Amino acid sequence: MKLQVCYAKKCERCLRPVSDAIFDVYGLRTYSNKALELPSTTYNAERKQYDATALLEYLSRVKNADIALWLVDQDIYCNERDRVFGYALYHYGAVLSTSRLNSAQLIQKEAAHEVGHVIGLKHCTGRCLMQFSRSVEEAGAKPMELCARCQGSVKIPDLINIR
Repeated sequence: MKLQVCYAKKCERCLRPVSDAIFDVYGLRTYSNKALELPSTTYNAERKQYDATALLEYLSRVKNADIALWLVDQDIYCNERDRVFGYALYHYGAVLSTSRLNSAQLIQKEAAHEVGHVIGLKHCTGRCLMQFSRSVEEAGAKPMELCARCQGSVKIPDLINIR
């Protein structure tokens, strides 16, 4: 399985730390990373936010790998949730907004969390990277590692380690 990290130009500085975090948590290296512009058609002027579902749909059409993570610098929403840090679909991809994440560590943590969803992990109630976060404070409080149960659930088929 190949993972590509796409990024908005303003998120380029996050690329290496995010790639390192994903490798540290899952042993998964990124492949063929590239910059992407946010399509204007995914912007909701009433909400002043980008639609995460539309962004993920766009990502699925332009990615060059099995799965992809897209780092964007704009606020995103999904369905009835006003704001989300990220949005992911199993074996498909994920979008992560860095707009409300106030540190490199939080960006790394939430990127690894979203990739967890892409490879099949669900939210966890234990002290775990896969805990659901409603706020920046909750995201900051969770660990940068998976609990034993979630770690045992990680199955990455055809793992390709290309950086």
